[in-house]
Amino acid sequence: MKTVFAIACTSLLIGCMDPAEDADDLGLGETEQHTICGATDDSQFVNDYNGTLGPTTTFVQTHKKNKAALASSATSTSSGKYCSGSLIATDLFLTAGHCVDSTTIGDYVSLNYERAAGSTTLLTQSHYQVTAIVEDDVGGVDYAIVRVSGSPGATWGVSAVAAGDPATGAAITIIGHPNAAAKKIEAGTVASYSGNYMRYGNVDTLGGSSGSGVLDSSGQIVGVHTNGGCTATGGTNSGIRISRIRAVSSVL
Repeated sequence: MKTVFAIACTSLLIGCMDPAEDADDLGLGETEQHTICGATDDSQFVNDYNGTLGPTTTFVQTHKKNKAALASSATSTSSGKYCSGSLIATDLFLTAGHCVDSTTIGDYVSLNYERAAGSTTLLTQSHYQVTAIVEDDVGGVDYAIVRVSGSPGATWGVSAVAAGDPATGAAITIIGHPNAAAKKIEAGTVASYSGNYMRYGNVDTLGGSSGSGVLDSSGQIVGVHTNGGCTATGGTNSGIRISRIRAVSSVL
């Protein structure tokens, strides 16, 4: 049975809360840290994006729709669980493995958690309940795929998953919910690869960004963001490269 809630945002609900400026890392422990690359956070709200980060505004509007928040309740973030992710099938959602545990069934995937253009007003969201954990940390790789109620992908679309990793230096984009904020976009390039990880030293992330799909220039998912590591003077953020997920996943 489909469980969908369309909520007009007038109170502090998931997606009605917009703590972009002052929210703390909501319970992701030491895996996902506050890691701005350099002195300032360059991310922009998706509906106010001006094209200065590299991807076109058309690219962002095209590929933002199936990117969503994952949280423990449709009405509260008080439990401290908050991540991002992408619909990859009509009822399947790809996120980070450390965002998922035995209590995730019953949590919610929330779509359309966005600010209206030129405003702090939040759009009406739809919330779909997690019904099953399909894959989680298979082979020790930090990714998860969960099943959600109904078929949200039929409404919001799905992300294509790339067959392999992009080249070092290739353009990448992350669309997600840093710090539990309304949906934002950041972009940069692949810096290097190491083991399971792709690294990017010019893409800002914050707690809550974990699970965001890393997109290539065609909008395909080439990784899943998992870790911080940038500082004001160097370092890189990183995610699981898609080739390592495909190597262990029965779904992909």
